Amino acid sequence: MLALAPPAAPALAQSTPATVFCANERILVERSKLVQVQSRMGHARICIIGPSFDFQPDGVTWVRQNLRRDVGDRCNCG
Repeated sequence: MLALAPPAAPALAQSTPATVFCANERILVERSKLVQVQSRMGHARICIIGPSFDFQPDGVTWVRQNLRRDVGDRCNCG
């Protein structure tokens, strides 16, 4: 009898959209939920400063075109 492995769970990159965050006063485009970013960064001030995207490079393009900045540049949750 041949045993089959269970199907793999979908990858995070496929199931969670990339979101534009401001975290520790830096622009971040990441495939994480707000609570995950908060958990990982502790007491840092974190906010969502843009939309979510299915394709992460689209988020980077949005930052450049709409915020006129780049990922890693300074931001403010103001």
